Parts: sequence; structure tokens; C-alpha cells
Amino acid sequence: MGASSDHPIRVFLVDDDPLVREVLKSYLDSAEGITVVETASDGSEALERITEADVDVVLSDVYMQQMGGAELLRNLAKRGSAPAFLAISSLDNDSAMLDILEHGGRGYILKSQPREEIILSVRQAVAGGTVISPAAMNKLLPHLSGQQQKSSPAPVAGPPPQKQIILPAGLSDTERQVLELLCDGLSNADIAKRLSYAESTVKKMVSKLISVYGVSSRLDLVVTVLNGRGPQQH
Repeated sequence: MGASSDHPIRVFLVDDDPLVREVLKSYLDSAEGITVVETASDGSEALERITEADVDVVLSDVYMQQMGGAELLRNLAKRGSAPAFLAISSLDNDSAMLDILEHGGRGYILKSQPREEIILSVRQAVAGGTVISPAAMNKLLPHLSGQQQKSSPAPVAGPPPQKQIILPAGLSDTERQVLELLCDGLSNADIAKRLSYAESTVKKMVSKLISVYGVSSRLDLVVTVLNGRGPQQH
């Protein structure tokens, strides 16, 4: 059951560090339209309690002794109508990130991110988006861009293959630059600095690119482009 205007987004918080649980709970409870309905110290405890609470999203640490985040996600998926799952970690480990995303997780964010970004990530996950922190995205990109080359033999020598970006007609030179920088893992703020534009202007361009390619998030946009696919035909 998803959140609606009649009730807040209900978060189930899982972390084995009591201090981290308290800090994250204070972040989320202070945000309008979000409430932490339950907490657990590991995945095993969460599985026992989550049936007792109506939850929209599970915000879970990745590395815990009894049961980690990835195993918790797999167990929740077996139940059928599982809540959205958002991983939060101190480490931007690429294999853990891929494991979370491949098993249906809505994203992977870092505990070091600002409070506002963590809150926004929870909202986006419940809304159906895919959320990856910029720092984590930089580690994820080589895996995404390498997927399209798995079936091809590796060259004996020479520079690595270039990304095959399919650019739709009608994009301005600046929008093309923004798309290429997105695929290099830069955040909106970094792109704005690189191109000497206001961050709000870059945000509008990213929104347009997401619409042009017919995807739902910036991560889906990057995955689509790096896998050599063009805009969806309507």
C-alpha cells in the first residue's frame, strides 16, 4: 500500500547502529509527510516485525551481522507485495550496489549525504523512482557501460571503447553536453559548475532529457544511454 495525501509516507528503518537509527529517525520524523513507524537492528528482526506494520518503504543499512540489507530485500521480495526498498550505507561498494538494484531495490544512498537529500531519496523511492547518490553512481557507471560489451571480445591493445551515445534530433549543443556529463557520473551541481550555468537550468535540461528518452529517472536515463539505446518511440 503506497502513501497518499491522507497519510504520511511510512518508513521502516533498519540499522545495527543505535546512534545511526536515532539520527535517521530524527531526520525523517522532522520532514513533512514522513513518519518512521518501526525500527529494527538487523534484517532478521525486520522480517519478524514488518508484517505487523503497514509500511511504504524500508530504509535499510547494507552491512549488518544477523542479516544484511541485500538478504533482507530478497526475503521481502518473496512475500509478493513488498514495500519499496532503499539501501543506505557508509560505503559506496559497487558489488553491493548492483546486488541491491538487481533484486528490485529502488536505490542506494550514503549516510554521509545531507539530511535534505536523504529525505528526498525516500520520497522518490516511494514515488517509483530509482535513487543513486552521485558518489555511488561514479562507481556504478563502469558496470553499466560494460554490460553492452560483455559479448564482444576484448581488444588486445588500445584505448578502452568509447560510450556509444545515441543522441535524438532536436537537442541543443548544451543539452548534449549535459547528457554526456550525466553519463560521466556528474551531479547537477557539478554539471552547472562545469558549464557555467545555474543549477536550476541544468535541472530543467535533465528533466527534458528524461522526457525525451521516455524514462522515469536520471538513473534510468544513464542506463538507457550507456546501453546504446535511443529514445523510446511513441
